[in-house]
Amino acid sequence: MSTTTIDRRYINRAVRGRTVLVIALVFLTALAGFVGFGNVRDLAADLTASYTTTTGQVVDEGTERVLEGSRRSKHWEEYRTVTVTYDVPGTAGSDEIRSDTIQVGETLDVWVRDQTGEVALEAPAGPDFWQWFWAVTTTLLTLLLAWWLFVTVRNSFRLLAFRPDARKPDFVFALSGVSAVNGGRNGKLQLLELAGGIESSAGEQRVGERATLSSAVKQTPPVATFPPRILGYRVSARSITDGIVILHLPDTDAWWAATLTFPSSLQTTQVTGSGAAQG
Repeated sequence: MSTTTIDRRYINRAVRGRTVLVIALVFLTALAGFVGFGNVRDLAADLTASYTTTTGQVVDEGTERVLEGSRRSKHWEEYRTVTVTYDVPGTAGSDEIRSDTIQVGETLDVWVRDQTGEVALEAPAGPDFWQWFWAVTTTLLTLLLAWWLFVTVRNSFRLLAFRPDARKPDFVFALSGVSAVNGGRNGKLQLLELAGGIESSAGEQRVGERATLSSAVKQTPPVATFPPRILGYRVSARSITDGIVILHLPDTDAWWAATLTFPSSLQTTQVTGSGAAQG
């Protein structure tokens, strides 16, 4: 089978533009995974922890310096600590705990964590609400970011591998308006938005519904006047409803990548002339 050669300049620009997103997602996924792993590890340790009740002896006191506060107002705080020695079957140990009231020489009941030798002055109650909340939240966030990263990388590879060959367009977009808008995180990214709707589609999916095609201006070929109909090829699996698509103007043989979206407030509005066969 012969391979169709197309002008990929603007498709490749879109792929390069997605590199920053991929790098950011890799960093965020790794960070969320690191934090999530720590939260889950601590939760699992608390769930499986066992304690031995024994008598402790306070033998010394000292101070502990801790850096506290927000990022803008960090400061050192000093806390009084006491050293508690204990004996459990087969083991003698000690631990430092914070206290402003316990005095050297006191004898008190303590709970010793079998796995670590940590001392608690009260019967441990197990993981609290916030331990569960952060363990679950960071795990879900990591999975969400990992999926987003996977989809982003997959779509980048699909853009790189795109070849129309003998493939028929997946939809015909009926153009009703063109506008330039500012987008991106800081509103500095110039976007070209094509408003209109799906005139015809393979499988009759979303035919007659209004939609928007958007792409960065620098990733869009210079076109003096856009034709009333634009051919589209789906790239991402989500593009049955929205997602990444490749657009084609046969008259100028221009190809570029765009994002297809269906504004929810307009989904039931019909496009004039919708359902017409591709011409």
